[in-house]
Amino acid sequence: MGDVTMRWRFWGMLGAVVCLGQGVSAQNSPSKVTPALGVVKWDQSVTVDPQGSNPANPPTPLPVVASGNELPLVSGEGFQGRNGFFNATGFHEQGQLWGGLDYLLWWMTPNPISGPELVTRGSWNDSAPGAVGQTNTVIVGPAPDIQYGGFSGGKLTLGGWLDLDQSLGIEFTGILMEQRSFGAYYAGATLPNGQIFTNPTKELLPYLGTNAIGQWSTASTLKQAGVVLPPTSNYMLGSNLQMWSGDISGVANWGRNATQSFDVLFGFRQMQVQEGLSLKGQTAYYDFPNSQYVTQTGVDSIASTNGFYGAQLGGKISEQFGFLKVDVVAKFAMGATVQNINFTGTNTVTTLAGATTTPGYVYTQKSNLGLHNATRFAVLPDIMVKMGLPVTENLQMGVGYSFMYLSSVARTGNQLDPYINAAANPAHPIANMGNDGIWAQGVMFSAELKY
Repeated sequence: MGDVTMRWRFWGMLGAVVCLGQGVSAQNSPSKVTPALGVVKWDQSVTVDPQGSNPANPPTPLPVVASGNELPLVSGEGFQGRNGFFNATGFHEQGQLWGGLDYLLWWMTPNPISGPELVTRGSWNDSAPGAVGQTNTVIVGPAPDIQYGGFSGGKLTLGGWLDLDQSLGIEFTGILMEQRSFGAYYAGATLPNGQIFTNPTKELLPYLGTNAIGQWSTASTLKQAGVVLPPTSNYMLGSNLQMWSGDISGVANWGRNATQSFDVLFGFRQMQVQEGLSLKGQTAYYDFPNSQYVTQTGVDSIASTNGFYGAQLGGKISEQFGFLKVDVVAKFAMGATVQNINFTGTNTVTTLAGATTTPGYVYTQKSNLGLHNATRFAVLPDIMVKMGLPVTENLQMGVGYSFMYLSSVARTGNQLDPYINAAANPAHPIANMGNDGIWAQGVMFSAELKY
């Protein structure tokens, strides 16, 4: 662009000088000066003939040929780009097409647990073994939430300008993170005699299962807040989380120069967060009244799917510092999250008569079993800062930091309703269609190709 601009300025100046020279020549016919090829300069020493018909005319400057072939300096001050913010002194190194592949190492918001007493250890000698507040009850975890650790993932970017002026383009960005899992196993065999692992609750569940835990449904036990139902010998906790996202944006260049560029982004954004949580308890004991061994296995399973959909607006600033290129991208999406939570649970009791399975266990009951859904307003800000160095003319390698936050999701840990009471109105446990937020942040290592 710089060469083109300079060329137009040169020809425009030459044309103006030629026109002015012709006008002077027509007015003063005795003195005809034909400029030679080369660069024209002004010289005040050339005047009209004093013997002419107009001796009183003041000296008139005429163009003469410069002794050298130097180009006069032309100031570009005040000549600005399409936005009025940038001086249009040249193209920013963008390329007509571009693409990028990033490796992401991110951390995400831990899965919050409704209460720290999800798993307790208690003594059979207490009136309510494992209940919070009992003499021998110890909280063993997890507290206060489930940590997933670092997530590996990838980010793909593809884009291109739709015109040769590079004023309007389109860009696609996709992010896929791995599924991370958490697991914990609490083995009753590791406990001293007379102790068990349990699921404590803050209120009572008049358990309607079988005689396997009937001993914990006596009138004296039910009067104690925090009774544990049912007791377990082994306890397993598992959880997993995965996220992916994508957006498609129009790109409008707001202005650029030789080292800077500013683009406006506008389009559509989608983000998906999936999470699962499962609780499994096992116990075995001898039923003296019926002279039989009884085993019991119960499972609570909760799965949540959160889909965000919204309009997005943002901007991208790129600046070149020598060989170092710095990109700052900020996006803000506004829309809604569609939340779906599915509760499933079973309780299987095996006696001499065989196995009996009933729906629900501890945190899954008739009051919340099945699929629940809700739609919540949500916002999604997304910020990225990246620095890169060229490897070849078209390839750049870089490192950066990114952060995004979705304001409304349903987390599985918050579905563990500790207020379990089938006689309440509404009955508990219930589905918690809340507005929990989730963030993802971390470092990125990128390769960017332009053409």
